[in-house]
Amino acid sequence: MDKTFTYTSKLVCIFFVFVQTLWAGGSKKKEETTALRKQIYNLHKLDEETSSIPYLERYLDLSQNELYFKLLYAKALLYRNDLSVPRPDEPAEDRINKAKLIQKNYNLSSKLFQENVLHLEKVRPRDPNLGRWYYLWAFSEWYSDNKEKSIKLFQKAVKLDYRLTESYYNIASLYESLGQWQDANLYWRKFEKAEKELEEED
Repeated sequence: MDKTFTYTSKLVCIFFVFVQTLWAGGSKKKEETTALRKQIYNLHKLDEETSSIPYLERYLDLSQNELYFKLLYAKALLYRNDLSVPRPDEPAEDRINKAKLIQKNYNLSSKLFQENVLHLEKVRPRDPNLGRWYYLWAFSEWYSDNKEKSIKLFQKAVKLDYRLTESYYNIASLYESLGQWQDANLYWRKFEKAEKELEEED
């Protein structure tokens, strides 16, 4: 038998085995991402964002460029309810460590929102949910103690979606917490007016 033919045949066999392995790996990955996506959607429909976190982390390991799922992950971190809250009767070190974990969680949420909301605005400036994402981003900044930034984001949210009237309420609350009473009163009035207009619209 021709040695060159035998060698070529072996190469062809190795190539087909390699292609089959790649195809099988790709198929398995697709099955896993489909199952994860379904699980994530179901949990978010049930307002079980905290339970979705491990599924989102696994999904984003497999599909790192999924903009929408990065936003869902940021939202899940914002609504997270499985972190222990510091108690007054605990040792100071335990309280500090718990507070650091909570702060780290909100900081990651706000970082993810910032990266991905701005990217969404760039690629889909007319996205109907853009205002809602800005609204959630504003909360993550508020909880990260970035009050001035939070105010600007709430302003942007209601500008993009006039139905987000609670933005005015939140801005008023933030101004109050900063001791800026005149600005707070202005936004209380804006909130009342916007709510009345929404009621009339319905």
